[in-house]
Amino acid sequence: MMKRSSTAYYCSVGLMVLLALLMIFGSWIKPHPITPDHKINFIQVQQDGKTRYLSPPFAPNRTFLLGTDHRGYDMLSLLLNGMKYTLGMALILTLARFLIALPWGMWSGASSRGLGVLSSLQWVTASVPAFIFLFPPLAGMYYGLRLDYGIKSDPHYHFMFTVLFIVLVTFIGIFPLAHQLAGRAQYYSQRLYIDASRLMGGSAYHRTVRHLIPCMRNELLFMFLSEFMQVLFLMGQLAVFSIVLGGTETVGDEEAGFKINVSVTGEWTSLIAYGAKYIRLQPWIILSVGAFFAVVLLSLQFFLAQLKRRYGTERELI
Repeated sequence: MMKRSSTAYYCSVGLMVLLALLMIFGSWIKPHPITPDHKINFIQVQQDGKTRYLSPPFAPNRTFLLGTDHRGYDMLSLLLNGMKYTLGMALILTLARFLIALPWGMWSGASSRGLGVLSSLQWVTASVPAFIFLFPPLAGMYYGLRLDYGIKSDPHYHFMFTVLFIVLVTFIGIFPLAHQLAGRAQYYSQRLYIDASRLMGGSAYHRTVRHLIPCMRNELLFMFLSEFMQVLFLMGQLAVFSIVLGGTETVGDEEAGFKINVSVTGEWTSLIAYGAKYIRLQPWIILSVGAFFAVVLLSLQFFLAQLKRRYGTERELI
């Protein structure tokens, strides 16, 4: 049953459209270039009648509304350019979870097989926060292979770490998601028309494709959005501890002990890892990316809440 649309629902849809447009066209609408030719080494200013030279990062001002990083790149431009990389990676990881959990959970729920094993696996992976499982192996490999050296690290090691990151983040979410899907599939399997399909010889595959998935299409959308937010939040947690997928370059002189890894593309988790180290000296860096991150998560949560209010679920309606 679909409820009447409200102003809040249309506002949430508008926010999703805006986020999608920023994600797609952010690289074209950024106010300043972020290429090597546009790096700023210093600027000349007049203070108290004297000429002074200031080096980046610059605090927020009229030219750079959110300030700059250590290369003089505009933070707003970096955030707009990097949005597609962060959200795109979160989308890939969410899809990877669903590609495995959906058939497994639906088959288990429709056939009532393997529910005990799935429940045990779900309990093991959900007993502690996912971060606790992921941080030790990822941090060990990240620092063990010296990926914190930025572009100077071995590209083969970067590829190995990327594969491990994708596998582990996907793996840790499969069992809870499959268990949730199995529970909902088992619940819907009790409907009379699905039971009739089983009595008439319909296979578990037939019942799943022809009956269960159409019944659960709204709930599948709700689960996908929830899973997407969880993945995005998990990526942010790992980034605080400098566990990111790469795309960084080194600024400074390593021999002098001055080395800063900054994001090449403006990918948000790399910016979080970079900004967290300079939260006291240049707080606008972490505050800018944190604000963008929070706005995206809150907008998705708002949209999900409005979808549930508009469409609901069968359990809520009976």
